[in-house]
Amino acid sequence: MSEAPVRYAEDLVPGETVRLGTYRISRAELIAFARQWDPQSFHVDEAAAAGNRFGDVIASGLHTLAIFQRLAVLAGESDWAVIAGIRLSDVRFLRPVRPDTVLTGGVRVARIEVEPGRGRALVARAGWLTDDRGRVLEVESEAYVRCRPSGGA
Repeated sequence: MSEAPVRYAEDLVPGETVRLGTYRISRAELIAFARQWDPQSFHVDEAAAAGNRFGDVIASGLHTLAIFQRLAVLAGESDWAVIAGIRLSDVRFLRPVRPDTVLTGGVRVARIEVEPGRGRALVARAGWLTDDRGRVLEVESEAYVRCRPSGGA
């Protein structure tokens, strides 16, 4: 299996959109994640959640965001010459994610701001996750991505 070539800032194109793969969030995983990271009753207690407005446990927003990140990296961002993510902004949890839901989505390169002399660019992306009824998450983020090294092809 050959490795994908590294994508530098110059290789990214504003408007470029990548479709994400799929991820099924099981009931057991949803509850286990919430027990460790967001132990609110509507995430971890099935009996208590049955009486709430959702009628069942729902995924933590942090879990939903983590699933988005995984899918985005697996869809191609792992090949980007990322230095570091620097900002998440305008995170919107639009609808609850329920147990045994299959999620998918996309990521669009929104903007690229090259920083001459610093060897990097600020890359803004807009992402989303959907289930079978529509969008459940929208998020904007920014990361620094290396520019192509001098003398490279």
